[in-house]
Amino acid sequence: MKSLSLVFFGLLSFSAFADQQPFITKYSASGFVPIEWSRSDKCEVFETEVLLTRTYARSAVQYRIPFSAEDSLNEMIAKAQVERLKLEDNYMCDGPSTTIKARFVAEGSEESQEILLYSTGGCGSPKKVRVGPASSALIDIASTFCPTTH
Repeated sequence: MKSLSLVFFGLLSFSAFADQQPFITKYSASGFVPIEWSRSDKCEVFETEVLLTRTYARSAVQYRIPFSAEDSLNEMIAKAQVERLKLEDNYMCDGPSTTIKARFVAEGSEESQEILLYSTGGCGSPKKVRVGPASSALIDIASTFCPTTH
């Protein structure tokens, strides 16, 4: 019965995020390894908290971390959107990977837009890093709560 109530509580707390879109999402994975050695981190930065999900093999652990920003993340992401996306050669295949994306709603629109801030690339695709002060700040926010970056 105790485990059933924990599952129910987990579903209730998860449903609070179901209708929200995170401002920043960072996903890191260990790459091609046997399942028992695999690990992934997913950080989602919301307006008032960060949801960190760490998966070890087939087990997942979630952390909720209080968060607040003095400036509007939506405005910071809009500034990052116009910053240059730098491409670099990447010769790694099946290795660890990290992707950081940001989502914002443009002024006068109800639809959200997603931009890429960072990607390790792999298997013929280049490493991508958005370069500029707003992009660096957003990447730093994601890396503070989810430090694994490949």
